[in-house]
Amino acid sequence: MEKDNPKSNPARESEKELAPLREEIDRIDAAILELINQRLLIGEKVGAVKKEKGGQILDRARERRVMENLFRINKGPASKDLLQYIFNVIITATREIQKPKTISFLGPKASYTHIAALHYFKHSGNFIQQPGLFDIFREVEKKESHFGVVPIENSIEGAVNHTLDLFSQFDLKICAEHYEPVSHDLLSITGDPGHVKTVYSHPQAIAQCKGWLKKKFPHVRVTETSSTSKAALIASEDPDAAAIASRKAAHIYELLPVESGIEDHSGNVTRFLVIGRESPDQTGRDKTSIMFATSHVPGALFRTLAPVERAGLNMLKLESRPTRNQNWSYYFFMDIEGHVQDPVVAETIDQIGTSALSLKVLGSYPVFVPEKL
Repeated sequence: MEKDNPKSNPARESEKELAPLREEIDRIDAAILELINQRLLIGEKVGAVKKEKGGQILDRARERRVMENLFRINKGPASKDLLQYIFNVIITATREIQKPKTISFLGPKASYTHIAALHYFKHSGNFIQQPGLFDIFREVEKKESHFGVVPIENSIEGAVNHTLDLFSQFDLKICAEHYEPVSHDLLSITGDPGHVKTVYSHPQAIAQCKGWLKKKFPHVRVTETSSTSKAALIASEDPDAAAIASRKAAHIYELLPVESGIEDHSGNVTRFLVIGRESPDQTGRDKTSIMFATSHVPGALFRTLAPVERAGLNMLKLESRPTRNQNWSYYFFMDIEGHVQDPVVAETIDQIGTSALSLKVLGSYPVFVPEKL
């Protein structure tokens, strides 16, 4: 029987060819690691300069320019999506080493606000759960947290009125916005619909699933909670309870789905605001939020809004809330395209102020742009 010639063994030949390539990959990986650490060290020095000069750590305009430059000089084969993913992680790590962030969110863990905070800040920072929206605003105002993430409106149910009211009580800035797709599951310990006697959830989530609940659980008691994750926590301790909550909540609180995707309308999205004390610089694609009060006389609101029309600015949103200190008196919340550093926007806001009883600029910040993965 003829023996194999070791010199012509395909596996050995392949390994022989791969060995120097793998050594080259190891060398490149070591170089990448060294360069990443160098970048972080330089970022740390940048943070020290910003701290000394009073500059802001969160600079989305600068980060966007960095990414655009990388796209421009890229010769491939790395795709834009790959570059964006890798450098988003590196940029976030650099920002974190400059000044570790604390971010307050509406808890417990796995609330939609928590999920939005994780996605916006790319899981980087110290995330602190708060029992209510008031507590988020208070922690940021007291400088216990650098930022807070709060829901402002839902594509199905509209404005989150409590958040709007809190802007009149606290002197904080809107630093950014984030849109988070929302899908609800009904969760319980057993996953058995026959065991469900009470359904818990946040009022917004209950409203978004009311048709499904009426059809599937018409005789079950429905109880409101401060958040969907609070509902999941309750359900994890009571075999007769179920929660309308996120899929992430199922994993954290060890719950099983009774049914998934129970919202009445698909395409459900919640808009969140990042609140803080810093004002982002102009990016060229921004919006400005203001709140103002008008006299309770005919034509007052029309006269107050007239400067927006004269300036040719696009009004993106207008919402009203009672002032609570006088019957039939309202605050108006308005979003317009543009940044307050733009002279046209600044002049328009000044003109609005001459007609309004009071006016507060809540912030100018980049328009949300979904990231491709």
